[in-house]
Amino acid sequence: MKSISCDVCVVGGGYTGLSSALHLAEAGFDVVVLEASRIGFGASGRNGGQLVNSYSRDIDVIEKSYGMDTARMLGSMMFEGGEIIRERIKRYQIDCDYRPGGLFVAMNDKQLATLEEQKENWERYGQ
Repeated sequence: MKSISCDVCVVGGGYTGLSSALHLAEAGFDVVVLEASRIGFGASGRNGGQLVNSYSRDIDVIEKSYGMDTARMLGSMMFEGGEIIRERIKRYQIDCDYRPGGLFVAMNDKQLATLEEQKENWERYGQ
């Protein structure tokens, strides 16, 4: 068995592990990534490839449970995550099919009212 020394050992080669390893390496740490199968094997390699700024709950639901400060912080982090990815694509000249844009579509008045409410919420949270 080979012995390896490093400053930080990251277990898991999915999005979170690789992002953490890259962030640490950029800060000057000697990093080793351990992956049981292959890089991106699990859920990270089985996604639709969209860069979506959202959580499983609307931001106003987060505020009701945790307060305005937490909702603002989480909302800010959500958009920051997308910016980190866009910056890395540019910095490392990653050859990918990234195309910014997207649509929020309403098929009826109820859906339109929901979209308008979500837009107002995000504006209230500074996004």
